Amino acid sequence: MVTETVFIIFLTIILIAVIGDFMVPFIIGTKYPGYSHLIHTVSALGTSKSPVKKYESINLIIVGILFTIFSIGQWLLFTQKNWGNYLYLVGLLIFGIGSIFAGLYPEDSTGEAETVSGRIHGIASGIGFIFLILNPLWAIWISEFEHLKIVNLIFFIFAILTFILFLFSEKKITGFFKYTGLFQRINMLILYGNIIMNYTLIKN
Repeated sequence: MVTETVFIIFLTIILIAVIGDFMVPFIIGTKYPGYSHLIHTVSALGTSKSPVKKYESINLIIVGILFTIFSIGQWLLFTQKNWGNYLYLVGLLIFGIGSIFAGLYPEDSTGEAETVSGRIHGIASGIGFIFLILNPLWAIWISEFEHLKIVNLIFFIFAILTFILFLFSEKKITGFFKYTGLFQRINMLILYGNIIMNYTLIKN
């Protein structure tokens, strides 16, 4: 049985991770001339040409570690261990590990030839987000989230839609689809909000 203290500790961990993943890029983005939070991705802050690459790399690694630790707290709250619970846990772990790798291997700058680092970054972050996007879907079959089934389905639909917008908008420089950074951040907000909701409103 998880005590209230343990519950709050893991809640604090995920809140720090989420706030950090939004606030750190917002702050250091002001030190990158020409950077736009609406147009450019978060990963652009960590490229070789970025004056704040070190800070974004460290931020991604810390966020990944915190997500990995938080997965333990989420697992402790599950009273039943079926396939849905396991996949939900895997989603959190893969995202955390993917974030760590994305921090260790920066993305390539726009216009540069693809490097091993850029390829690893793209694969790690892509797989991490895909697994996290599936978590609202797995939550539908988790008994502890039974009362949140419709809400999780809605989260899943919006997570898919915003991720598609994000992918489709990459490398677009004009019109509505140039706002890649905005689509990415909305997608992150949906996914992180879903994780926090499920953790805080879980029923045992």
